[in-house]
Amino acid sequence: MESRISTYPITLTSLIGAPVVVVGGGAVGERKVRGLLAAGAAVRLISPAATEQLQSWAAAGQISWEQRRYAAGDLEDARLVFAATNQRAVNAQVAIDAAALGLLCNVADTPAEGSFHLPAVYRGDGVTIAVSTDGASPARAVALRDAIAAWLSQEPNADQ
Repeated sequence: MESRISTYPITLTSLIGAPVVVVGGGAVGERKVRGLLAAGAAVRLISPAATEQLQSWAAAGQISWEQRRYAAGDLEDARLVFAATNQRAVNAQVAIDAAALGLLCNVADTPAEGSFHLPAVYRGDGVTIAVSTDGASPARAVALRDAIAAWLSQEPNADQ
């Protein structure tokens, strides 16, 4: 019998203005928000505290920041959800709530608990490379991404 893989890689499109909820205002939440802003998503951050960068984006109107703890009902209008707190129970509840609403959810501290994880990405002229270890080793994915990026940035060999 053929074994089945457990992931199905996709590239999301049309995120401009898409409502995305990020729960957690630390360094991990900041990384998630940075990528979402680059894609043009409408980010709503829910966290009692936030990094200086997240506070700056909120002050500039680039994100909406609800300075409080996560609560039931916070995911109602979202298209994507990111659970990125440093509290295991909160991340687990976000994942449960997202699943109940049929929403795609990334859980930073336990990737298998969510419905998607993020690969290490390289964007160059006309190419996007995404490297995934199925959430098992983000550091390895980054190392592979960086090796591919270095290879792509090399001058073409004159002998070829």
